[in-house]
Amino acid sequence: MLGDLQDKLRNILRKIEGTAHFDEKILEEVLKEMQKALITSDVDTNLAFSFIEHARKRVREEKGLKFTKKEQFIYIIYDELTKIIGTGKKLEISGKPYKILLVGLFGSGKTTTAAKLAKYYKKRGYKVALLGLDTYRAAAMKQVKQLAEKIQVPYFIDESAKKPEKIVKEFEGKFGNYDLIIADSAGRDALDNKLRDEIKDIKREFQPDESILVIPADIGQSAKEQAQNFRKLVNIKNVIITKMDGTAKGGGALTACYETESPVVFLGTGEKVDELEEFEPESFVSRLLGLGDIKSLLQKAQEAFSVEEAQEASSKFFKGDFNFIDFHKQLEGIKKMGSFGKIMNMIPGVAGVPKELLDLQEGKMERFDYILQSMTFEELRNPKKIKGTRLQRIAFGAGVSEEEVRELVKSFNQLSKLSKKMNPRKIKDLEKNFNLKKLKGMM
Repeated sequence: MLGDLQDKLRNILRKIEGTAHFDEKILEEVLKEMQKALITSDVDTNLAFSFIEHARKRVREEKGLKFTKKEQFIYIIYDELTKIIGTGKKLEISGKPYKILLVGLFGSGKTTTAAKLAKYYKKRGYKVALLGLDTYRAAAMKQVKQLAEKIQVPYFIDESAKKPEKIVKEFEGKFGNYDLIIADSAGRDALDNKLRDEIKDIKREFQPDESILVIPADIGQSAKEQAQNFRKLVNIKNVIITKMDGTAKGGGALTACYETESPVVFLGTGEKVDELEEFEPESFVSRLLGLGDIKSLLQKAQEAFSVEEAQEASSKFFKGDFNFIDFHKQLEGIKKMGSFGKIMNMIPGVAGVPKELLDLQEGKMERFDYILQSMTFEELRNPKKIKGTRLQRIAFGAGVSEEEVRELVKSFNQLSKLSKKMNPRKIKDLEKNFNLKKLKGMM
């Protein structure tokens, strides 16, 4: 997230950790680098100056009784960044049907965001439907249909309609069959009178419980003007920021929303329909600085693995009764959680690993997947049989070297030996630590 800003901030923290003595000279050097990093990432100049002054004052005046000077500085940076990076808000879905209307300008990603929201809430047990209200863009209705079919949710569109409010009237009798209706609306190059009137007409007919402005991160500080205009003209307060992956200007978009008191409810972190997350400033800043984010990691794990699968996997592991079939299932679950790099960035102490190393490990996991797909059922069930001509055949079928097949088998055997040495009572400890019973009641 935030491309260069993330890299720069993590490099600054590594510089601090590598110093033998954290003195006034180092403090000023680091603050200067941090100020430059924020401004080049489109954070408002005055806000960046204010951040630096607050941090400088706190480092000099606060006494870190439980921290070293370096640890205290890192905590202060985390705390001050959390204050300026934006405010988050959690949507409370209540009543049936709960109606969400997405608005925004051309290119903001409203239609894709509608599908992302639909999948997000579908995973959480809500009965969701998409409503296409963009009668301005030629392919808008087809895109709603394609995305809805991809994520397997119902949709309501009318490609012949000229007025969005007429589409609402056409289908409103069916809305009561769903917990959540997510409506996509048309955009324009600017919030002109036509778009303003259209949004007002939709709101009057659709009567949304939540109207959300969708803003792309790459517009930077221009987000401030958009947020102010939509708030003033059509009373829309909440924001979803899209295109947060790989853009430094996301810092400007986030801080602009903070300055206009427009709470951010979600972040779009990639192009895939799974890449949407609730915005929590603390978790966001933690990942930004390379400090990890266990809460988001566990949430992704819950979405990728059912509680029953987690219990079965833990039971088999501690009994030493697992094989390549189980391993392949776990690998598929990890792939559902997102890229290897994103997962690693959520783990404290591991976040901040060089991108080159993450890419290497992700490539290795992909090759392991190819190897497993090249095995017969008997080989997956009994890894001990993989040797000699079997090993050669698997390597050829997977398009990898025999050495890579041996590496996978060796790693698996080591893990198997380790599990057999562990006490079966660890199963109960694992369930207690991950609170599987509580999770089961939530799903």
